[in-house]
Amino acid sequence: MRGFVKYYIFTFITLLILIHPQHTVEYARGAMTMCADVLCPSLFPFFVCSGLLVYSGFCEVLSKIFRPVMRPLFNVSGSGAAAFVLGIISGYPIGAETACRLYENGSVTKNECERLLAFCNNSGPLFILGSVGVAVYHSPKIGAMLYFVHILAAFTVGIIFRFYRKGESVGEPLYTQRTETALADMFSKALSGSVTSILTVCGAVVFFSVVANLIADLIPDRTWRTVFVALSELTSGIKGISDSELSQGMKVILSAATAGFAGACVHLQVMSVAHGKRLSLRPYIIGKVCHAMLSALYMSILLRFFPLTKTVFASGSTLSGAFFAASVFTCGCAAVLAVVSAVVMLCQLHKKSKTSTAADC
Repeated sequence: MRGFVKYYIFTFITLLILIHPQHTVEYARGAMTMCADVLCPSLFPFFVCSGLLVYSGFCEVLSKIFRPVMRPLFNVSGSGAAAFVLGIISGYPIGAETACRLYENGSVTKNECERLLAFCNNSGPLFILGSVGVAVYHSPKIGAMLYFVHILAAFTVGIIFRFYRKGESVGEPLYTQRTETALADMFSKALSGSVTSILTVCGAVVFFSVVANLIADLIPDRTWRTVFVALSELTSGIKGISDSELSQGMKVILSAATAGFAGACVHLQVMSVAHGKRLSLRPYIIGKVCHAMLSALYMSILLRFFPLTKTVFASGSTLSGAFFAASVFTCGCAAVLAVVSAVVMLCQLHKKSKTSTAADC
């Protein structure tokens, strides 16, 4: 029965594309432009950095540093801090990509990886502060509020999922053999994996953008069309909510929920990067639903203390200024991570030199 349902769905999508070839080309062209202008420049460098951090063994060092925090709060190895940090400062789907790479490298177990997927795949500051806060709502304050509740909800989901399969066997990593790897080999492995990942992500975005827009064109009611788009694709969904006739407070609450849920397009990207790793994506889907509900709840509470006024929507702020502020935040987090990496590597070299000296004696 399930097979027939799939056949009907795929046949319906194929017919839509054949019946509306001009719209298909337009939607595909727009999605490819977005991939070239936004996704590739913003995601690809983080894909490479994520791979280098994982394959260099740096996440094992992070495990020692963050074990006192990650294990009590999230019941995850300290290595999972890499997925959480990169997910916060870079955006979808870097957190999920890093979590899967940690599992492949043997730094986290299967259960830990599934817990990470539930709360580490988050929207980045460049999107929420810049694209949503200023470009959509013309307010850095709203962008800051959205980003605050987004991260707070992610923390809450992580704490909730610390009990996921707590009493079961922790399982085994995919690869348990760890060997020293040359820099050239690490870079080649990270680069090839990143190219595959970015192509997979862009392919999913283009295909889903075409399908979602073609189906949305069939929905006559504007409200239901907005709901469908919000559940399908994050950026278009928030833009549709901002253009609706709802109150400003309700728009911001629904935008927080939409950013937390991420949309089916992001979910397909996560499914693509997790393909073939024998991971259950049920915790991820449940986690994103919880993230959406908690984001809406936290935003409704926050609005009671910081109500929106007409001055909030003043047009004095510029989009470039908002992206500059978000870039400073992102670069600051990356700089701290780089400094910690350098200090840890120097300590490791010093320790190795002491060990070799003692061996020679």
